[in-house]
Amino acid sequence: MARQQNLTDEWLDAERGARAFTVVGGWGSADGVVASPPRDTGWMARSREGTPGTHGATGPVVLLAPQWPGLEDSVAVALADDAVAVGLLRGGVRVARLRALNFSGPPDVGMWVDAIVDSLQSVASSSGAVGLAGTWVAGTACALAAARHEELLLLVCVGAPSAEIMSRRTPENEDDSMWTSSATLQLIEQLADLAPLEAVGVFPRPSFFVQGAVDELLTAAHFEAWRAAISATGRSADGVEIGFTDAFFRCVDADGAIDVHGEEGRSLLADAVANWVARTVTPAAGARRAR
Repeated sequence: MARQQNLTDEWLDAERGARAFTVVGGWGSADGVVASPPRDTGWMARSREGTPGTHGATGPVVLLAPQWPGLEDSVAVALADDAVAVGLLRGGVRVARLRALNFSGPPDVGMWVDAIVDSLQSVASSSGAVGLAGTWVAGTACALAAARHEELLLLVCVGAPSAEIMSRRTPENEDDSMWTSSATLQLIEQLADLAPLEAVGVFPRPSFFVQGAVDELLTAAHFEAWRAAISATGRSADGVEIGFTDAFFRCVDADGAIDVHGEEGRSLLADAVANWVARTVTPAAGARRAR
């Protein structure tokens, strides 16, 4: 049984001591923070004997990609983002997270991906080793952004739909009003045009895919498509499905009822991310990848 805890509060605690940063580009501007893991975790523990006052200023940092504004299920996605941020911190890396994303004009998918890439480059300029993570549709955008950063330390896609799969219309649903009424589906169709399944395998790096196991919209086909896309390049990707949870890692009981307020599913998500990152971002793991 996973620990019951308020993951959002845990993130807010880390955010209080975070370093602020600003990113500006042709797409607009963004403000964010870089939060550090606890002193006894991962890279921070290994730097404990370093120069006074520099705690949290070194070591890998992972950008948690911002969500597209105005999508359905925004609250559920924000809670999943909190769980991933906490998992990354527990895994021993710093977390860069945008507080506000301000587009200079009517936003499009290209501007969104540009914002992610520019934010990644901004934290990389002061941090060196950088990784990228995203939940829900931001995870799909991360697959596109990852194709524009060859030296990416790692990629984590959590509950990320395959745009190519989700945008497929069938004879049964091609006339459904959801294609015009859902902001998420309209965004998915734009993402599909950019072929994220091709982009995700452009460069080699450790990749981790996490998905809830019992969601009618986000079926196992999405999870398998991401891993198959990387396998087609001759490389492998890690992944885990979290049982009895939906696309946003909320627990689902035998009757299909969703536990909207419970933390168990998201705690399992945070633990899965933490364990993978801790195994991946270590000097020993880096030496193994270099051989």
